[in-house]
Amino acid sequence: MGSIRDAIRQLAKPDGETVALVCTVDEIDKEARTVDCTPINEGAPLLGVNLQANQGSDFGLVIYPEKGAYIVVGFVADGAAGVVLATDKIESAELVIGETSAVLDADGLRAETSKMSVHINKEDIIFNGGKLDGLVIIQKLTDKLNELKDTVNDLISKYNSHIHTTTATIGPGPSVGVLSPTTSTAKPAKPFQKNDYENTKIKQ
Repeated sequence: MGSIRDAIRQLAKPDGETVALVCTVDEIDKEARTVDCTPINEGAPLLGVNLQANQGSDFGLVIYPEKGAYIVVGFVADGAAGVVLATDKIESAELVIGETSAVLDADGLRAETSKMSVHINKEDIIFNGGKLDGLVIIQKLTDKLNELKDTVNDLISKYNSHIHTTTATIGPGPSVGVLSPTTSTAKPAKPFQKNDYENTKIKQ
């Protein structure tokens, strides 16, 4: 941190015409995208310094410095207007390109397009509002499906080997029991393999 501070202090030394000043941030106006700041050379406070070349923009990249951060303020033309050129501490950053926007701050990253969104915070990654609940843990799903497969195969095996008793009447005498084996063409279910349904492009 010291090297950054020393560098911007060096930049602030007067050497003729002033084209930039090093200041500390007093206030931040996110709606207007400006800051109020005080030069470290004890000059008069600067009010409404632009955070973008065009103060009226609601697109492009804007970086909001932290309150108290060191910033470098550059001046346009005769010095009537100033714009923040650099900062050493960032509170947040906003980016808008067409229908795509993103906000990055201490809480995480929030990005949105015209059809999709992703919010990444300290605990979660939420796609499209999270209405479909959590992502599947692919190996646990595979294990559960194979448990079900084992149960089904056990039932198929028992059914295929089952022998049941029927009755048959032979001649005028009483009915007698006849053992009749089950004839089945049921085949065992095959094991599940996660690569049959895993999307390897999205991992967790």
